[in-house]
Amino acid sequence: MASDLIAHVEIPSTNLEKASGFYSKLFGWKFKNFGNGYLLFNTHKSFTVGLRKVDGVDKGDTTIFHIRVEDVSAALTMAVELGGRVFRGKTTIPAMGYYALINDPDGNTIGLYQGN
Repeated sequence: MASDLIAHVEIPSTNLEKASGFYSKLFGWKFKNFGNGYLLFNTHKSFTVGLRKVDGVDKGDTTIFHIRVEDVSAALTMAVELGGRVFRGKTTIPAMGYYALINDPDGNTIGLYQGN
């Protein structure tokens, strides 16, 4: 059975308070304690995002999910102000819009997507 719906995304973090502040301010996600070193954001619509406490984050080539934003340039600026960094700047996707890649404070790579 095929599905095009992502149900849950889990992001490792060495500092849950810092990570939840970063994502809350950047995307408006409000996390709640879910116990045992885990915070959860639940849209109650389609997907959830979990922040999982880890001792260290392995950086490297990995699966990247993209978050739809209104303005990629503004999101890049805010990500840097919040302690992240730009991994790949705003890039045109012909006939579709724009994307960029950021690293959160732990180094996780997160995609940003702005449609036309």
